[in-house]
Amino acid sequence: MTPDEHEHERDRPSPTPATLGDGALAQSSERYASMFTHRPHATYSVDERGYFTDANDRALEMTGLTLDEMRQAHFAEVIHPDDLHAIQEGFEGAMSGEPRVVDARVVSAEGEVTEIRCTAIPVIVGGEVVGVHGVSEDVTEANRVLRELEEANAAKTLFLATVSHEIRTPLAALVGASELLVDSELAPEPQHLARIVHRSGDRLMRLVHDILEFSGLEAHQTVLRRCHVDVRAVLDDVASWAVPLAEARGLAITFRVDDHVPTAAFGDARRINQVVTNLIRNALTFTERGSVDIRVTGRPCGDDALAQDTWVDFEVRDTGIGISECQLHDLYLPFVRADQQATGDHLGIGLGLAICARLADLMDGRLTADSTLGEGSTFTFAVPLGRTEEPAPASAGG
Repeated sequence: MTPDEHEHERDRPSPTPATLGDGALAQSSERYASMFTHRPHATYSVDERGYFTDANDRALEMTGLTLDEMRQAHFAEVIHPDDLHAIQEGFEGAMSGEPRVVDARVVSAEGEVTEIRCTAIPVIVGGEVVGVHGVSEDVTEANRVLRELEEANAAKTLFLATVSHEIRTPLAALVGASELLVDSELAPEPQHLARIVHRSGDRLMRLVHDILEFSGLEAHQTVLRRCHVDVRAVLDDVASWAVPLAEARGLAITFRVDDHVPTAAFGDARRINQVVTNLIRNALTFTERGSVDIRVTGRPCGDDALAQDTWVDFEVRDTGIGISECQLHDLYLPFVRADQQATGDHLGIGLGLAICARLADLMDGRLTADSTLGEGSTFTFAVPLGRTEEPAPASAGG
């Protein structure tokens, strides 16, 4: 075909009912009717007043009506009264030319209720909307399964919280008593045993605390308490335990804060401290040699959708065991450990990072990770903080 012929072909108008031959028009109508009839979901059409004009067998089965009865019915007659407003809004939206998706319930002539997800599409003829074409998917079973999963998850959360509370009280007594023994003048062998008991009890106490914390987050019971916060005071509080721990492990540790980090800001100091503490504790735990570097930077929010005054980024970089690329995908799932073969000091139940990620989300922030197996990891906790002229209180809220 020559270029001129290509141009002529491109300018040829698309077939319309007016330009189609009788055979082509009949074939097109037959294809539409077949598609309408054999759809697996309830399919129907209503006119501009909301009265049904057509329906396939699945729609008739769902409503319990015959086709003749359907053609005399208004959509309001088959919709649950509590869902009429939503369906009416969807109908009006489609009549304005915009497709809509609405969740509702259909009540059949026999009183059977079917939960549906309805897609309403405008029917346009000659440039005007003359009705609505609807496709309703039966989501009753899917919703039932979802509700059962939510109930099971709520039961699991309640169980964990209840058991953890019951364990924490006697455990606190054990930790306290073992600490007294460690500080007493025992012979070397009993002293060694007391330290083992105290260290194990302390680890169990942290585990119980993590379970309670995660249960609260899952149940949406965690409440932020925003107040004036000094980011540098938070870091001083973290450094007070992190530096001695790093030195005891033979690791170098550095804290750097750039000039763009506000001295006085507005946020939840306790939760910021908690996330940073977990990230640094993880870095120290999984780093056997080398260093852990903490860098804090500030940057304007600008036109960010989460706009507050300043983004503060807490970057924790280590030279530890690292995480494989496939494990990074599951990093923030609860009860999943990055190091599945963890032993000794690496033991844990995989809640620390799940808690950090959820707390970051709660603060409208984000937690990201970059890691190379065998070389180390970098975790960045970014959180938006409001600027304030008032000085932060002396406590970091740890």
